[in-house]
Amino acid sequence: MDLSGLNPPQHRAVTTTEGPLLVLAGAGSGKTRVITHRIAWLLAERVPARAILAVTFTNKAAAEMKERVVRLVGQHAQALTVCTFHAFGAEVLREHVHRLGWPRKFAIADTSDQISLIQRALRERSIDGRADFDPRRILGAISRAKNAGRAPLPAGDTPADWEIAAAEVFPLYQRALRAQGAVDFDDLLLLPLRLFREHPEVLGSYVRRFRYLLVDEFQDTNGAQLELVRQLAGERRNVCAVGDDDQCIYGWRGAEVRNILRFEEAFPGATEVRLEQNYRSVPAVLEAAHGVVSQLPERRPKKLWSATVGGPKVQLVVLPGEDEEAAHVARAIEQRLARGARPDDLAVLYRTNGQSRPFEEALRARGIAYEVVGGTEFFDRREVRDVLAYLKVLANPADEVSLLRIVNVPARGIGDVTVEHLVAQARSRGAPLADVLDAPASVPGLTPGAARAVQEFSDLIRRTRARLRTEPLSGVTRALLREVGFEAAARASTASASAAERRLQGVEGILASLEQFERREDRGSDLRSYLNRLSLDTREEEDGPSPARVTLLTLHGAKGLEFRTVFLVGLEEGFLPHGGMQGELQNLEEERRLCYVGITRAREELILTRAATRVRRGREVPRTPSRFLADIPAEVLEVSDTTAPPPGPPTEAEQGFFRNLKARLQGTPSPSA
Repeated sequence: MDLSGLNPPQHRAVTTTEGPLLVLAGAGSGKTRVITHRIAWLLAERVPARAILAVTFTNKAAAEMKERVVRLVGQHAQALTVCTFHAFGAEVLREHVHRLGWPRKFAIADTSDQISLIQRALRERSIDGRADFDPRRILGAISRAKNAGRAPLPAGDTPADWEIAAAEVFPLYQRALRAQGAVDFDDLLLLPLRLFREHPEVLGSYVRRFRYLLVDEFQDTNGAQLELVRQLAGERRNVCAVGDDDQCIYGWRGAEVRNILRFEEAFPGATEVRLEQNYRSVPAVLEAAHGVVSQLPERRPKKLWSATVGGPKVQLVVLPGEDEEAAHVARAIEQRLARGARPDDLAVLYRTNGQSRPFEEALRARGIAYEVVGGTEFFDRREVRDVLAYLKVLANPADEVSLLRIVNVPARGIGDVTVEHLVAQARSRGAPLADVLDAPASVPGLTPGAARAVQEFSDLIRRTRARLRTEPLSGVTRALLREVGFEAAARASTASASAAERRLQGVEGILASLEQFERREDRGSDLRSYLNRLSLDTREEEDGPSPARVTLLTLHGAKGLEFRTVFLVGLEEGFLPHGGMQGELQNLEEERRLCYVGITRAREELILTRAATRVRRGREVPRTPSRFLADIPAEVLEVSDTTAPPPGPPTEAEQGFFRNLKARLQGTPSPSA
């Protein structure tokens, strides 16, 4: 195994294979190279591929990691298990979840399903309809509590109403999931832990198999993920954790920076290796980044350095307002494109999605193609969710959320009043809603026409479900959509032909996804497997930048990416650091790490901008510069303040000086001689 291309710390991280190891990998320090070479080294040392488990946080990263190892050592690396934490948890549950009382073929609820269950629970508790009872916020509270191993509890002496609501609806939410034979994303971590606790023989089988564990992006782990790693490590404790506490920016999603700061508490006697040589950025960018992040009150000591010399200073441009800020950035981008820069070498980074509008307008005005990464996701489109709801009902008759979504989509004469009668009958009988739909004639209050429409819908679902046993998924789905008139309904419900085509492209995207799944899985391509794979593949995944467009994205979305030129905009108090969401405390340490992540995305040019004023509620409001600007060393910063007053007319003394200077240059006696 050739390791000659590694620097000494990288070499040590690759070849230290026994016992716990923490690899502190600073931004741009060759982290992925170390991970893939470490796996290749283990294989070269005759460790069986099936004895290695590597986990990371996105399916894309896992696929790329495995592909690079295969390129290094050959096809026998295909037997490696390289996946996300949640995909690993799903695999464990596929084998053993029946031991906990779930059906062997369980469903994975996606975010839309979860929101629907929260909304239903709020209605059952008669506490829906208030703005501060945002289902997404309540779901976030439930998720954080579950990952901390507890039920959501109101905090403090005077808890917020939404905290009380989260505690109230949690039991109903859990019960609804269980009734549908479903688990949510957090359960993919929590149920394996419960399984290992209640069935130690199951844990033992995994500990015996996986002799070497590798965790990428360790700073993003939550408590449940850390416990999962600790359990799987067993007594051997051959755990290699790779991460950077300076890039822990997902605390709002449950990531606990203390997992990496106190690694030795979970794995006593651990070895630490620091990767500090940066292969990405010019020295000025690294100095600016260190100036910001070194002010953290608690961090692992390290400082990035580069073997390259030279490069431009970091620019700070102060503009009068947000329109001028956007125009300046658009003009600078236009200039660089004219000099031959590739569009995907240029990025505009901001703290929140709401800041993109003026930059989009300014780029459009100059005819510059751009892409906003992190906009509406493909699988969040209404028509896509409708098709997926049909598939979920076909796969799982107990999925009432999806059933209620499509019972009248496209419209088939089953109105809200009819649905209310159907739901009331199901509740009074304690029967599944699908059973009531199978016998609508016995439901009180239904007109003959409504009962006939319900029966036809129920027959359609039963007939289609039967076809799935013998026919390909994609063909059955295409026939179903044709039978219900999905395309015609989409065209009829949109104002223009182009809008209808966009909606239908979403439907074609689902059909293409099904066909691809069939080709990949061959005979194992059952519908429930497809839906569960889809939930795992789309959760927290993000498309990368387009090569033909300038990229606009948030600092969170920029993690893991790099660009030749970065415009980091809105360096003001309230934006960066962000003021905190309503009702939640500002997390200054995480905001500082976010700023560090944004700075270290730049390879050659980093341009920081801020506005002196912004219009709020119709009036100009002065803006305070971000406190992080004061931490950037002055010697690497070049400031251009376009709000400074222009110079006035020269004084009499200045006029005399310039007359004398001009006379000397012309070789004539000065007027004052």
